[in-house]
Amino acid sequence: MSPPDIKQAPKITAQPVSHTAFSLDDVNLACEASGDPVPSFRWVKDGEEFRRELFESGTLTADDKEELRSYQGSYRCYVANELGTAVSDLVHLITEPIPTLAKEKRQKRRSFEEGETTVLYCNPPKSSVTPKIHWMDMQLRHIPLNERVTTSLDGNLYFANLLDSDSREDYTCNAHYINASVILPKEPIAISVTPCNRPVKAVTALCLCLSPTPEVRWERMDSPLSPARVRMLNYEHWLQIESVSEGDDGEYTCTAQNSQGSVKHHYAVTVEAAPYWTRRPEDQLYAPGETVRLDCQAEGIPTPNITWSINGVPIAGTDSDARRHVSSGTLILTDVQYSDTAVYQCEATNKHGNILVNTHVHVVELPPQILTADGLMYKATEGQAVLLRCRTFGSPQPKVDWEIFEFGPALANAKMSQTSDGNLQISDVSEDDSNIYTCSVRHSNRSISAELEVLNRTKIVDPPQDLRVLRGDDAVLQCKYTVDHKLKQPTIQWKKDKHKITSSANDDKYTEYLDGSLKITDIRMEDSGIYSCEISTKLDSVSATGSITVQDKPGSPHSLELSERKERRVTLSWMPGAQNNSPVSEYVIEKKEEQNPEKGHWEEYRRVPQDIRHLEIHLQPYSTYHFRVRAVNGIGISEPSPPSDSYRWVFTFNQNFTSTSTSLHLLFFALSLSLSLEIHLRKKGPRTHSRRGLPMQEPAADRNRVIVVHGNKVETAVSDLQFYSNYTLTVAPFNSKGEGPHSKAYHFSTPEGAPGPVSFLTFESPSETEITLRWEAPDKPNGVLTGYLLQYNEPVPGISSAQLMESINLPLVTEFTLKSLNPRIQYHFKLRALTTAGEGEPIEMEGATLLDGEPPSAINIEAGQTSVNVSWVPGERQRNFAFSFRYLKKSGEGLINFDPLSLNPEGMKHSVFSLCHSIITDVDHHHQTLAMKVCFHKLYLYDNEKCSISQQSVCESKRSSNDSLADYGDSVDIQFNEDGSFIGQYSGRKDPNSHGTHGSSGTTSPINPNMPPPSISFPTSVTGFLGPN
Repeated sequence: MSPPDIKQAPKITAQPVSHTAFSLDDVNLACEASGDPVPSFRWVKDGEEFRRELFESGTLTADDKEELRSYQGSYRCYVANELGTAVSDLVHLITEPIPTLAKEKRQKRRSFEEGETTVLYCNPPKSSVTPKIHWMDMQLRHIPLNERVTTSLDGNLYFANLLDSDSREDYTCNAHYINASVILPKEPIAISVTPCNRPVKAVTALCLCLSPTPEVRWERMDSPLSPARVRMLNYEHWLQIESVSEGDDGEYTCTAQNSQGSVKHHYAVTVEAAPYWTRRPEDQLYAPGETVRLDCQAEGIPTPNITWSINGVPIAGTDSDARRHVSSGTLILTDVQYSDTAVYQCEATNKHGNILVNTHVHVVELPPQILTADGLMYKATEGQAVLLRCRTFGSPQPKVDWEIFEFGPALANAKMSQTSDGNLQISDVSEDDSNIYTCSVRHSNRSISAELEVLNRTKIVDPPQDLRVLRGDDAVLQCKYTVDHKLKQPTIQWKKDKHKITSSANDDKYTEYLDGSLKITDIRMEDSGIYSCEISTKLDSVSATGSITVQDKPGSPHSLELSERKERRVTLSWMPGAQNNSPVSEYVIEKKEEQNPEKGHWEEYRRVPQDIRHLEIHLQPYSTYHFRVRAVNGIGISEPSPPSDSYRWVFTFNQNFTSTSTSLHLLFFALSLSLSLEIHLRKKGPRTHSRRGLPMQEPAADRNRVIVVHGNKVETAVSDLQFYSNYTLTVAPFNSKGEGPHSKAYHFSTPEGAPGPVSFLTFESPSETEITLRWEAPDKPNGVLTGYLLQYNEPVPGISSAQLMESINLPLVTEFTLKSLNPRIQYHFKLRALTTAGEGEPIEMEGATLLDGEPPSAINIEAGQTSVNVSWVPGERQRNFAFSFRYLKKSGEGLINFDPLSLNPEGMKHSVFSLCHSIITDVDHHHQTLAMKVCFHKLYLYDNEKCSISQQSVCESKRSSNDSLADYGDSVDIQFNEDGSFIGQYSGRKDPNSHGTHGSSGTTSPINPNMPPPSISFPTSVTGFLGPN
């Protein structure tokens, strides 16, 4: 039964909304309402009437003749009919022109180094509407965002650390104003990132170059974050709290952290709220004389202020009507009259906004009516709750009573209660509650009856069990049930892990039977789970759960690793595989030995309990091993794990050496007393090449050495290593069967040492006061040469040479000229090479500024009857030299050797002719042949005038100290026939590659083409007469 037709006060069905208008078309404020009679509409702008009254629709639109800005303001819609006036929410309309871009200068390219942090600012045109920002390139492709590149709430683009790939010309900020239907692209921004390829030595510089992208973590200081309402957005750079409440007030911390450190930022969150309703009044009919109580409660931060209005007119604080009273937001009307029919407004306001509710109070007098139909049948099953309805209408509000047939008032039963609108609530019904119930309106003859029938509850009598099934088998889950015979066949729904199971004719995986049971064929591991069956009827439903645990052999162990590799043993570790719902009882370790053909298959090595995850394995030498692991449970043994890396027994040793010697001290571990060791030492070359070029080629025996250590020694020393050299060393055991595997190669370098002697030292004299020394770097520099030390002195008998030694430190040169020397002194020279480790061995020699001569050349002899004319060409470097002649005559009795004839600068001609005169007197020029030898020797020149009578012998001694022909060995032999013809040639043993330069080794150096001419002239010819005077 429906209520009688009565008039209805206005009720707003479409409320206006605050917004921003960018054009006249955007001015649209909705205001629609229902009511009987049809209501009219009027608008109030900024507290004043705006435009004329509207009918049928109250939606406000703009007039094309008006300016847009004239519509900006606060609006409220009033809807009225004869029963009262309803008021809309207060809304605000903002007007502004469509955003446009001001003319911008193109930004200059910005340059950065890789790893720097930067921000690209968008700065969109200002508007009351926040635009949506999109960073794109010129092809309108979005700039990829990630943990390193993010946007902020203000739309700027942040780079945590720049990469070379970030260089581009077209970073464009696009501001999308959705309400204005416009997208504004800003001027492109160009950035250039310089790659960080320079060598980095310091960790801090590496950080500046790489700047690892930080990870962001959010925390709440006073309590954990609520995972149900907290979301991390923008790659965890934003924290969003949904459905904010006062309990979210507090301090929050954002921590950014990378490998170089961390930084924190604290946020103090204060939660405030616009007003919201906690209790609001409802529309109601009242009879004259009743008291009306309209409760209106609102919350908000700050606490909102509540005011009341009647038909849109505020109730003054001092209301003249004593029947109206406002207390703590509650409006009380006593002894209401027909004139109190109106629409009452309760409005709550704080600084964040306002809310308003319209409540219709209709004072009218109507007879009571029961709107619920008579004779309704209610069915329920045992244990359910039942609501028997008795809806009434009238003014004042009718009151009803419930009675049970043959049992009296229903409220006498503790399971039964009556609601405020007259319905009867029965909880936990049983078969005894089946009966007829009557609802009667007090003080009237109006009543209805309803019948309740309680049926047997649906039950599952054989629920599914918890099954343990082997993989590959079938399983059946039971779900037998009973239902009341008055109910139709129930529906059965099986679920696995809360997801419905559907059987299909094309798939025999699941089969459902009429008795409710479920069969699952070919069980797999993924079939493990919680299974439930639900039996549903029109009145009730019941469910039960069971489970299937699929068991299988364990999964293969994995992640095998060999560690702690020691002498003849290694530690094998592994990670367990899936237990497959049957606990592992033990592990089986298997090994395969590659070197032994008879053992080239996998064999069991050991079994260990399930709680062991690593095992030390002892090995035999000279073999390569692989390992794998199996797991065992109650179902069986697993497939083997992937094999481990191969492991080969390698001989190992400890080593150390000191940097002050060229010996290496080794500590090693012998395998057994019967084994000896071979130490294989290979010299790989010097650590660096010296400045004199590549090192000399060494014999293979010097580069590769094998040292044999017999017996059970545990240490030895390897000596005679070269300084400043790179070596590689391995150790291998051997016995009568042969050599075992080599140890891991050990690379080491010897330190610098004092250098060896220079390769050679020679000198020549450019002048009488200068000596130029030449040499080559040592064959064994033993390090990096830093220079040379030259020392020289005049040997003086009885005085230590060290006391008179002059020292000169030379750079890395190979020649040096000493000047201002005394030509009368024979000097003693020492030359050493230098490294940072010290001075090398010296090379020594003696020398003076005088130059040795050389055999004369172009010998020409003209023989006459009684004389011989000898001429020659002096050597190019001949200086301060005298010449001597030796001649003899041959006879049948043998050779007669005469004393030499010396040619000195003075008196040479006289000496010659005197000698020749003596020759003539003894020569038989008819029967004898004359042989002559022209010799040269060094002549030390002294100032004879300075020689005293007592010194004369000394001067003569020095002059003739080297006159012996045997001292020189360089000569020219000339022989003649009996007729005086020439039969001899120059027979000296001159080195064709050198000319008379002194050297420590006796060899000569090349002629100096710039040698000055001799300071003293000697004759280059002599004439001897073989006849009478």
